[in-house]
Amino acid sequence: MIFQRLVRVLSALLTFTVFVAAAEKPGVSDLTKGGEKGNGHHMTLSPAGMRTTLLVTLPVEPAWQDMAFLAAVPAATVVNNGMPSLIALDASGVLSPEIQDYLRRYRPGAVHIIGGTAEGLMVAGRTCNLLRASSADEAACMLSATFWRKCATVVICAEDDYEAALVAAPLAARGRVPLLFVSAQGLSQRAVQELRRLKVRELIVVGKLSGGLQSLKQVAGQVTELAGARDVMNWVRARKLPVTYLAALNPMDRNKAIIKKLSLAGALLAAGRGGLVAPLPYAVQWKIPFSGTEMKGDLPASLPKSEAPPRMGSISLNGAEYKFLLTGKRKPKESNLKLYIDFNSNGSFADTGEGPLETGNGIELGGKRYVITLGTGNGIGKADVRLSWPTAELVVADLRHYYDALGGAPEHLCLVGFPDVVPQAIIGKGGLVDELTSDFPYANADDDPFAEIGVARVIAESASFATLYSSRVLTYASLLDPEWQDRACQARWENTYGNLFENVGFNASYRHTEQDLKWIEPPTQGKKGKRAQTFEQDSPLARCAVITHMDHSWWHELGHTFAWDAEVLLAPVVVESGGCATGTMDREADDHSVIARLFRKGAVAFAGNARLGCAAQELQRLEFWNGVLSGQTIGQAHRRSMNSALVTILDLKQKTGGNYWYQYRIRTQFGDPAFVMRIPGQPRSAPARTTVDKETVTVHAPAQWWPVKIFVPEDWKKWVDKDLFVIRGAGTYARRQWCGEDYDREETYVTAEFTTRLRVAKIEQVQKPPAPLGWNGLYYTDENADGTRTYRWSVRVVDFDQIKGQIVNAVDHLDYRMVYK
Repeated sequence: MIFQRLVRVLSALLTFTVFVAAAEKPGVSDLTKGGEKGNGHHMTLSPAGMRTTLLVTLPVEPAWQDMAFLAAVPAATVVNNGMPSLIALDASGVLSPEIQDYLRRYRPGAVHIIGGTAEGLMVAGRTCNLLRASSADEAACMLSATFWRKCATVVICAEDDYEAALVAAPLAARGRVPLLFVSAQGLSQRAVQELRRLKVRELIVVGKLSGGLQSLKQVAGQVTELAGARDVMNWVRARKLPVTYLAALNPMDRNKAIIKKLSLAGALLAAGRGGLVAPLPYAVQWKIPFSGTEMKGDLPASLPKSEAPPRMGSISLNGAEYKFLLTGKRKPKESNLKLYIDFNSNGSFADTGEGPLETGNGIELGGKRYVITLGTGNGIGKADVRLSWPTAELVVADLRHYYDALGGAPEHLCLVGFPDVVPQAIIGKGGLVDELTSDFPYANADDDPFAEIGVARVIAESASFATLYSSRVLTYASLLDPEWQDRACQARWENTYGNLFENVGFNASYRHTEQDLKWIEPPTQGKKGKRAQTFEQDSPLARCAVITHMDHSWWHELGHTFAWDAEVLLAPVVVESGGCATGTMDREADDHSVIARLFRKGAVAFAGNARLGCAAQELQRLEFWNGVLSGQTIGQAHRRSMNSALVTILDLKQKTGGNYWYQYRIRTQFGDPAFVMRIPGQPRSAPARTTVDKETVTVHAPAQWWPVKIFVPEDWKKWVDKDLFVIRGAGTYARRQWCGEDYDREETYVTAEFTTRLRVAKIEQVQKPPAPLGWNGLYYTDENADGTRTYRWSVRVVDFDQIKGQIVNAVDHLDYRMVYK
């Protein structure tokens, strides 16, 4: 009897009810400690001998190997207990130095190459197992035969339907079942034999099969058809399987992108996080350029007035052509640019709807709504007008359709690829610069202004390096090494964060300076000399878990630290920078980026600015680290920084173009949003926090304050030979802005936050601390999808003299009385 029961239990585990078990324990678990609302993922360590890496040689153009890679996604997930190690090799099949470095750190017990020709290839000291295949069907069947003894359920899709395979791969990984393919002629004899060997009882078909389902019904008693991603999400929801992670990707990047097939990394990340894929199959038109010529001589009086001679040209899109007129100021720099479009071709440019139009405005052309970018420098090359489709509003609307199918927004949303496949929002009247590109709309799941979703974007120099990045971040726990895991480094002007890192056990003693860069051209008499842009391989920055940086920068370089052509291999490091424009992704024809180079060389996350940074960014920089150092995912930490910045914007009643308004939109998170950085230990000194006791919410200041003498940048000429200080405390942030005394003045705050099902009528501060401490009497409500609401307000907890380096006044805690409706 006991034996029979055991057999029945084992049999049940081999049916597709394994999806339920996988949902509860999919190789990743919910992180519940100390985060703001939401879940991350625990790190689970696989013993070295049990680790397996799969490699797939991948041509640049569409090929069967693309589908073979996707079939390998569930195989890699199963064999590595939910933490897949799966890398696409470029067409040469050669292991790049970066891949070799990853494998040296990962130390796999077995390596399999799918579809390659490298007989006897040694990887990480082991001979590779070559799975010879010449088609997607053959590769998928070999993977199934290699990694499954039996399986009652198999996921199926058409061998020529790339979008369906992107959706099917993480679904199969979630169920720990194989992914096989079918042609227009039906199942191959090889696939039929494999299904029979597995003793399959149910087939889950993703996408539409041109040959119908008849051949499938001959080998399985049950066939379930899921036409697309929304059907998959509805199906998963009906089975009460929680999905907290979506990878938003564009299946058209297989052949219509500057850097192709980054979508493969999205499917892999979704599988490793127990999530699903949200396909966005747009034929993206990103910043399509149009230029005009300067009008000379006497201009018709009917034309709009312009500070400089207007420029006239033509916009030709979707079979329609319209004349445009661009007015505004051009020197010493462009400003007040206005666009007029002669929709009715009468030459007046002044009829209803023809203008004036500005950057960020939308227009209808040929049945599509485009967003406008004006300014010759706001894109690749020079152009007067640029138009982009789809708008961020359309992308958000399509994503929300997926959220409806899931029954709610995900905790994490990974945007996969550059803006030419998943566009950014384009925003005008930006402030410091007029045109902004931003991912911030994708963090919002409802109609209030607060962020609900932890969003980050994954970019890479190639599909190979994108899948390398994904494998690195998914197997991060297996890469940890005492050589680097407890070291945090500061770089260039940044020297104020060390105590925050040391408070949780990091060694933060090293700070990188310009003097640490080697000379390329040593100084000689009368010449300054020239240093390298990137540190050397023997630098502590190559062997650390954290780099926080501040210096003049751009998308070519983290100033005086790391350049976009660097060849230094990095430990799996989280990098954060306050430098300007490191996150700019709309200036290079080949999508070259210092962030993509960091991810290629070993980094696991990056936070930075999409445009020129300003002093107000210190708030989000500190709140990001407060989140990460408390155990949050990078997506949750970024969301935390956004919501604290929004509280500040609302407090100050800032409108379009204000410094915090501007910085809130350009601060951008890169990497897998569900990534959790390892923290060496618990805080030695308690961070600032909020506690709730019935009707009382208490805001606690940090247990310890750290005054820090700052590094004075060369630009602050008035203070080059004088001391300036800031104050840091775990869990606090600075509101910072340039002041009349030519330095960045700071005020230190905590965001009070609590969630309740009750409605608050009034909040009262119980104590009366000395000004300027305490709150300003304003609080803000964030309505949540589950019927709860989150209340937030800002509290100033210390008054610090930055010139003397002394605390003027501070509070230990402040109580707030809730009056409920």
